[in-house]
Order: sequence, then structure tokens, then C-alpha cells
Amino acid sequence: MPQLFTLIQMDKCCKIMKKLLNLGDTDLLIYKQLLILGREARVNELSAIVNKDRTTVQRSLNRLVRTGLCEKKKLFLNGGGYYYVYTSKNPDDIRILLENCINEWYKAIKDMINQMENPNELDF
Repeated sequence: MPQLFTLIQMDKCCKIMKKLLNLGDTDLLIYKQLLILGREARVNELSAIVNKDRTTVQRSLNRLVRTGLCEKKKLFLNGGGYYYVYTSKNPDDIRILLENCINEWYKAIKDMINQMENPNELDF
């Protein structure tokens, strides 16, 4: 289970994460639950915890994997077939991810401002 300090920090970062990574409240709720669990979880388990439809949780998990907040692992059943489990990434890794997003955004804005110095190069 993560430390309380980590969860408090995450609550403070939620607005930033939503904007930078284009996430919704449900996405962040599911990420927090994975962080609290501190282990692999299946879609059905998370669906019961957050009291959301399985398909809603599945879509959120796909977004979380795509943005790098979670990892998805395929596990095989003995009798055939498979299922997926999800884990949250370490909050320190997320901090680095957010810092990189901010740095990329800052560079893009800076480049746009620099282009304004030469109106012939403006890209409208």
C-alpha cells in the first residue's frame, strides 16, 4: 500500500495530470485505486471497487496504459484462454513523465513565440 504522503501528492497533481494527459475523473479514480491496491488487478475487480461498468473501466484502463500511467500484462489460463491484469506505475515515474510533458509543452510554446519575431514564418 502506498504511503499517505504519496496519495496526498497525487491528489494535488490530479488537475495537472488531467490537462497534460487528457484524462478524466474516472481515469484518475482508477489509477488511484490501482495505486492503493499496490498489486495487479483485473477489470472486473476494479469495476467492483470503483462501482463503474466494466466497459467504462476498460476504456479508462486503455487510456491509462496509452498515457503511461499503468501497465497491462497478458496472463494465460491453464485450460486455454487468457486475461489481462493492470498495475499502476510508480508515482516517481509519473512525476518524470509529467515533467517531460511540461518541458515539451514549454519548448513548443517557446518555439511559437520565437516564430512571432519573424512574421513571415508564422504558421496559421
